[in-house]
Amino acid sequence: MSLSSFCVVTNALRLNGFDMRSSSKDEKLKSPVSTDADGKLLSEYNKEREAAERSRKEAAMTKTMKIEGMMCEHCEATVKKVLEKIDGVASADVSHKEGTAVVTLSGDVADDKLKEAVEDRDYKVISIA
Repeated sequence: MSLSSFCVVTNALRLNGFDMRSSSKDEKLKSPVSTDADGKLLSEYNKEREAAERSRKEAAMTKTMKIEGMMCEHCEATVKKVLEKIDGVASADVSHKEGTAVVTLSGDVADDKLKEAVEDRDYKVISIA
């Protein structure tokens, strides 16, 4: 049904002399448009928002913790939950396969506080960099 409708509309446009390749009748865009590295369209607002987000991420500090004792995804979830409860921790990316936790901080957090929180859950913190 939809293919037949498409064919009917396309044929009607062709018979009326519609030139699909001509941009002479196109409306101009109201806001300037640009693309990012992936070719995705961005408005000026999106560009400003991206710049603000990028500067916020650069301002955020990260710490990488080497942790022993994590065996599965449940261990990852436990460590992630414990770390993200700490004030000043924006997010935590935990991997039991690599035995690491990359903690993104939004404020100052002492290494001892991070270590204590993880070790209270019976995991061993080897190092924090």
